Amino acid sequence: MLELILSTLAEFGLIREDYKHRKRISKKEKEDGTKRPIQKYLLQPSSIMVISLLVVISISSFVFFGYQRKSIYPDKTKKEIAEISDRMENWNQKFGKYPTELNDLIGNSPLRQGWKKDAWNREYEFKITENGKGFLITSAGSDGKFKTEDDIKSK
Repeated sequence: MLELILSTLAEFGLIREDYKHRKRISKKEKEDGTKRPIQKYLLQPSSIMVISLLVVISISSFVFFGYQRKSIYPDKTKKEIAEISDRMENWNQKFGKYPTELNDLIGNSPLRQGWKKDAWNREYEFKITENGKGFLITSAGSDGKFKTEDDIKSK
């Protein structure tokens, strides 16, 4: 109820400010005889508030998604590679060798279907190394290219 009362008062205040703004601009128009449609309609307080809100939302979105790409995605991918590596070691202990493909490790488990791709929604590169005694799981990282500095690799 309090929220409704406050929002109603804010609306009336904004409407009143818009009215006063239009009245002031109309007075200037009558004094010098030039029309001011941009000043009259686009620069009224309610329009300025809407434009300001859109600018703030746009900047916030840009910052959030940039932060997500540079900070959250690499951490998420590192954790996922660590999980896959643990699962690989368990597979090796159980069967005496590593699986030849990542799909063998994933199997039909719906929980592990996300292991096919990293946080950027790109396929992992999977290799068995040292004649079957080791493995390497690589994510292309934020640039999407393998064999660059931002690649994320298993240990």
